[in-house]
Amino acid sequence: MLPTYLLCGIIYTGFYLAYEKLSPKFESERKKAYILSSISSCVMTLSSIPFFLSYLIYGLEETFHQGQLDYLGQLGEFCTIFFGVYLFADLSIGYVKYRSQVGLLTGWIHHTVYIGLMFYTINAGITPIFLTGAIMELPTFDLAISNLFPAVRNDFRFLSSFFIFRILYHTIYLIDCARPSSRAYMGNTWIPTIMLSLALLMHISWFKGGIMGYLKRHNKAKLKYNDKKKNAIMVGCEISDPVIECAIQLDETVNQELLLEENENEDENGGKTPDDSPLITPRTPKQNPLLTNLPIPNLSNLPTVLIPSINNIPGLASLTNTSANGFKEAVKHRWDEQKEKFTQRVALGLKRRFTGDEGDETMETS
Repeated sequence: MLPTYLLCGIIYTGFYLAYEKLSPKFESERKKAYILSSISSCVMTLSSIPFFLSYLIYGLEETFHQGQLDYLGQLGEFCTIFFGVYLFADLSIGYVKYRSQVGLLTGWIHHTVYIGLMFYTINAGITPIFLTGAIMELPTFDLAISNLFPAVRNDFRFLSSFFIFRILYHTIYLIDCARPSSRAYMGNTWIPTIMLSLALLMHISWFKGGIMGYLKRHNKAKLKYNDKKKNAIMVGCEISDPVIECAIQLDETVNQELLLEENENEDENGGKTPDDSPLITPRTPKQNPLLTNLPIPNLSNLPTVLIPSINNIPGLASLTNTSANGFKEAVKHRWDEQKEKFTQRVALGLKRRFTGDEGDETMETS
């Protein structure tokens, strides 16, 4: 394995070149700030898989001892150095390229503490402990990719993975590392337990913030959806209901929300409820209290009205006996009379107009 200082220089150069190559593809500083994070979290997640599987199958003690032998030992040492260099590169490159995205707590304090922890991990020979917990970088990779490529973002997926690895798994792993039997083969040190405890508190705080943000965005999206649905209903009312459309045209102050509320009072079949009906129904007194005192006469006391028989109506029999030819002659005679009167009126009008024109010419001549 290369000397540590040379390996650190190579890794840092790789981070810098990767940033310079990829940063022009992203516009905002926020996206550029996740370039190095996506590379680091991807490498750490993939490198931690052998340690994570060994921990699930054989337990912490066997993973600790096997993680210091052969290729696992070299992989653990390389990844510890790699992560420490990433933290330094994120601070130094970020200070120049995306300073606004490097926060005090999650940037300067967090990275500085973890750089010191990487030095301690290598010198104390407990790199398997760090690599077994490095699977918790999987949610970080999801977060970085989601910021770089918003199309693949899924808040539920991120929060689920965050809870599984950084809350649930982290808690189990912390308890396992804090046991006296576990500390015995780690040199009776409390450093891993303390660091895991502090990290768990920070992860809980981040998870709480993520949940609150998710609920806030969900409620905002729900309100936006309801507004769109409401607007769609209003547009439908304006198009399909000519009464509402005419009312809006005649009076622009008509409150469409009140009209919408009236439509919402309709039942599922589209008809109004009995209370909304203007017709007189058995429930009318509830609709109009003034009708409750309306005197209704008893039908049995009404006088009997004699309705004459159709055969006794004078003139009806003669009308029914009129022949079709006689009816046609009567209509024709009536038409001729009206035609003659119309002809006389037209002739009289033309005569008056002609006489008036002659009078006008006489006046002009004089």
